[in-house]
Amino acid sequence: MSDLVSHKLCINDLLARFFQSFDEKDWALMRACLSSEVYADYSSFRGIAPGIMSGDEYVEGRRAVLQSLDMQHNFSNLRVEVDMAAENAIARCNYAIHRFLPSYADGNDHYFHSYGYYLITCSRASGSWKISRITQKVLHSQGRREIHLGARSNGQAS
Repeated sequence: MSDLVSHKLCINDLLARFFQSFDEKDWALMRACLSSEVYADYSSFRGIAPGIMSGDEYVEGRRAVLQSLDMQHNFSNLRVEVDMAAENAIARCNYAIHRFLPSYADGNDHYFHSYGYYLITCSRASGSWKISRITQKVLHSQGRREIHLGARSNGQAS
């Protein structure tokens, strides 16, 4: 197997673990996927300005708004461009995120789902790939926005 293919597989595994960490609320696993600093741009979803934060701050922000939800993050159509000289890679994938209030077993109107794509930059340091930049582009959301504490509430296209 070529080095390039090996690195692409490592990045695929990194993203799978990252999205799994949301669903399992495994905040230590999430932190292990991140660089010491993370640029996060969720402006199309939350309506807040993008910015740089520590990996710990990123995890705490997700934990604070997602702990009460049952979630399933699905990603597909992953494409990874690796720049071995710069030791970074840019990944693009589509996503479907399903969020449910666990206290409502019937599921009727107690969900908030989003669909779109991510652009994720991964950087390699000490032989390990970590996520250093995350940009989420939301194409469509459905359900009760208010169940997600971090969702933008201005009614714009989400």
